[in-house]
Amino acid sequence: MTQKRILSLAVLLAALSGALLLSCRHGADNKTAAEDGSVDWNDSCFALVQQAITYYNNNETDSLEQFAAWSMKVCAEHNQRQWYYNIWAVLAEAYVWDDQFDKATAEAHHMREEAESHDERFGMFLAYKTLGVGYAHVSDSREAETCLKKAIGYFPKGTTPGELFYCYNSLCQEQLRMQRYAAVDSTLKDWQKEVSRYPVAAGDPEAATHANFHFTYYSVFADYLLATGNYRQAEAAIDSAAYHENIEGNSVLNLIAIAQQRSQLAREQGHIDEALHHSAHLLELAGKNTDSSNLTVALEERAGVLEKAGRYEEALKMYHRLDELRDSLTAIDQHDRLNHLNKQYAVNELQAANAQLEQRSRFTTGSIAMIMGIGAILVFLVYNSRWNRQLEIKNRQLQRERNVVVAQNKQLAVERDRAEAASKAKTAFIQSMTHEIRTPLNHISGFTQVLAMPDFELPAAERLEISKHIQEGTLHLTNILDDLIQISDLESSTELPPAEDYSPAAIVAQALETIRPSVAADVTLESHCQLPGELMVSTYPHLIRTVLARLLDNAAKFTHLGSITLSLTQEGDRLRFSVADTGPGIPADKREYIFERFAKLDSFAQGTGLGLSVARMIAERLGGTLTLDTDYTGGSKFDLVIPASFKS
Repeated sequence: MTQKRILSLAVLLAALSGALLLSCRHGADNKTAAEDGSVDWNDSCFALVQQAITYYNNNETDSLEQFAAWSMKVCAEHNQRQWYYNIWAVLAEAYVWDDQFDKATAEAHHMREEAESHDERFGMFLAYKTLGVGYAHVSDSREAETCLKKAIGYFPKGTTPGELFYCYNSLCQEQLRMQRYAAVDSTLKDWQKEVSRYPVAAGDPEAATHANFHFTYYSVFADYLLATGNYRQAEAAIDSAAYHENIEGNSVLNLIAIAQQRSQLAREQGHIDEALHHSAHLLELAGKNTDSSNLTVALEERAGVLEKAGRYEEALKMYHRLDELRDSLTAIDQHDRLNHLNKQYAVNELQAANAQLEQRSRFTTGSIAMIMGIGAILVFLVYNSRWNRQLEIKNRQLQRERNVVVAQNKQLAVERDRAEAASKAKTAFIQSMTHEIRTPLNHISGFTQVLAMPDFELPAAERLEISKHIQEGTLHLTNILDDLIQISDLESSTELPPAEDYSPAAIVAQALETIRPSVAADVTLESHCQLPGELMVSTYPHLIRTVLARLLDNAAKFTHLGSITLSLTQEGDRLRFSVADTGPGIPADKREYIFERFAKLDSFAQGTGLGLSVARMIAERLGGTLTLDTDYTGGSKFDLVIPASFKS
């Protein structure tokens, strides 16, 4: 039995249990037939539904057909319409999983027509839900989407929501298959409104059931976020699914889904070690489950992670194992199909025999020849299918081996590109350095020659101005060399200086006093510090002040009117320093470029173009981040977030 069929059965049982409770409550307000000694047809018909599900669960479709015809008649005679439609839906879904699509859709359409004629929403709901399941099974996602939407629209209020959430789940899966992400987003919002009606409260006897509702929603939400590349929210959705699954009781099937999503998330983010861990856990869980489809998913995920990790030999072995499993499943499927054909053949043979008896056996010889011909065709089809399957497996194996070679070639190409990029970066660095150093040296040299010219008298004011230019050039050259030395130290050193116990509020005050002389007269220098001055943390004040000095210096250069604000807040075990100004801001296409070495938006402005590059390197060495706030529209806003050990 496939995982989808198991899920469908679980939802059906939950819905039936809810419907029974509603029926029992209704019976408490109205005198039941059992009170006067007659049969309680509500309970009796519910028992008939359970028997139908037993046939469904055991794949006994032939027995289910005969039983459904009789039990539906009993339910209709005694006005038990909800159980009538439930049995009908069980029969139609059995046809779906037996690959009798035409029969399934015929039953569902018949059910819809009858429900319409009686104006029964529950019957309409089950009819469209069955059609949606059928179209999804034959990969007609567009029709499946249409039918599942109609089913949700007909779902009767006051009914247990298990089957409604199953429809939302199936609808999202089909929309994801078609990559209609806007539609998935809309469906998830509607689903979230419904699932929020069933909170998970401690001590509530329905907590486990409600937790399952929330798990299913967050699991599908995570699939959507993974498909659209929203990995940060996807991680939170997976955590929420795992949280609710723990409350529900940690069923193996749901734990497999969580492990597969965690592995996929880590693989997409490039966290290969983490992906290897989760894919190994996924394979372990799938090995404990009897459903081979879960093992197929686990093997495929594990092989993909191994391949991305560069462990090609292990990946190839995993792919071979996956092919063997698929071949085994195909053989089982062919065996089941052959048994089904044999059953159909046996029925046809009996019908033919009855016809022959009625016609006094006039066509005995021809019938035998026809039967032998059909048998020969069946044998040919089976062997031909197996032969094609073996060829397909061989082709897949060759393709896997080819993919390994291609992956190795790609890796070599990446290494070559890295070497070329490093060489180009080195050349560009030398060229930039030459240009940046030559400019202040030329100023110093030129003005020094003017001062040294014999017999050339300069007024005191001009001599003072020339001296000022020489000092500025010297300072510019010194700043370049200091930045280069700091970059070299950051790249070569593997250890940070010892941490100090220091007040973050004092760091803010010192940084503001340092930059205050450079701020324009029409600019207000402000600070917003949410931490008390006596609070001490174990951190690196010198390095933090260096980063803040670079950020404040940039703000002072480009802000000529308005304000510059330095803020400090605590976020758990981290400190967030923010420098915001009312300057011209950073163009959208330059938001990462400004962190590159020698990057300058205005080539005529003062500065080396190394300040933000050095600041980001220091932030990363501290285990933190330095980013530009792209949501801030008042100018520019930079956020420095670093870990800190708070002292009690």
